[in-house]
Amino acid sequence: GLEPSHSETTAPLPEGKTEVVFLDVGQGDAVLILQNGAACLIDAGPKDAWQNLVQNLRSYGVSQLDLLVMTHPHADHVGGMQAVLQNFDVQTLLTPDLSETDVTGQTQRTLQTAQECGVPVETAYTGQQYTIGTGTLTVLLPGVDADTAGSDDAINDMSLCLRFEAGNFTFLDTGDAERNEEAALAEQYPFRLRSTVFKAGHHGSSTSNTQTLLWQVQPQLVVASCGLNNDYGHPHRAALENFAAVEAEVYRTDQEGSLTFLWQNNTLSVETTADACAPAA
Repeated sequence: GLEPSHSETTAPLPEGKTEVVFLDVGQGDAVLILQNGAACLIDAGPKDAWQNLVQNLRSYGVSQLDLLVMTHPHADHVGGMQAVLQNFDVQTLLTPDLSETDVTGQTQRTLQTAQECGVPVETAYTGQQYTIGTGTLTVLLPGVDADTAGSDDAINDMSLCLRFEAGNFTFLDTGDAERNEEAALAEQYPFRLRSTVFKAGHHGSSTSNTQTLLWQVQPQLVVASCGLNNDYGHPHRAALENFAAVEAEVYRTDQEGSLTFLWQNNTLSVETTADACAPAA
C-alpha cells in the first residue's frame, strides 16, 4: 500500500481546544461554541437578557459569529437575536423551515434585522454541515412534523437537532425537542449519537430527555439551561433521574450561572461563573 508521508507540511494541525459555553440567560438557551478562533452561537435567550448576552459574548472575545442558529421560533431562544445581529458580524443565520409557521414577534424581527444587516438566512436540512474552526456542526434532524400543528409542542418539535464534533469531542443540542422528535432522532441514528456533552432537552423538561435517547447518547455531562426558580419547575425530577441512570454528571445554569466546558488533549474540564458573578452585598 501507500507509504505514510513523513514530510513536515502534511502533519495534521493540532486540534487546539474546543470550548462550549452555556451562557446564563435565565429561562432560555444560548450556547456558544468556540473552536480555533471561530465562533457559533446556538440560540440567544429571552429578550430581557440581551444586554448581558452581548456583554458575555464580548468578554469571550467574540466579534464575529461564523454561525448563528435558531433552533426553533420561541421567545426564550430568539429574544436576543436582534441584538446579536446588530452587535456582531454574523456570517450566516440558520433557521428551521419557517414557511408553514405564522412568524411573528421576536422571530419576525430577527429575520427583518438579518435582512437589514445583509446576513444570509439559510433553512436547515438533514445532513447539512458547517465548519467551525477545525470542527463540524451537523444538522442531524431539522425538526419533525407534529400532528398537533399550532400547539407549543409542535413548535418545540421543529427544533433543529445539532451535533458539533471536533476531534474526539462531541456535543449534542436538541433545542426544545420533545419525545416525538427524540424518538425520530434515536431511530434515524442508532448507535451514532454518543456525545461528550448533551444539552438537556427543553431546559430539562420531563417531556424530553427520554431514556430511549439518553441510552444512545451516553453523555458524560448534561447541562440544563434554565432560570432560577422558573415557573416550569425545570429541570424536572424525571429528567434528572434519567440523567442519573446513564451516570451523567449534571450541571445547571440556574444554580451555577454561565458554564464553560473546555476540551483539550482529550480531557474535559469545567469552569463555573457562579462565584465570579455573585451580586455585591
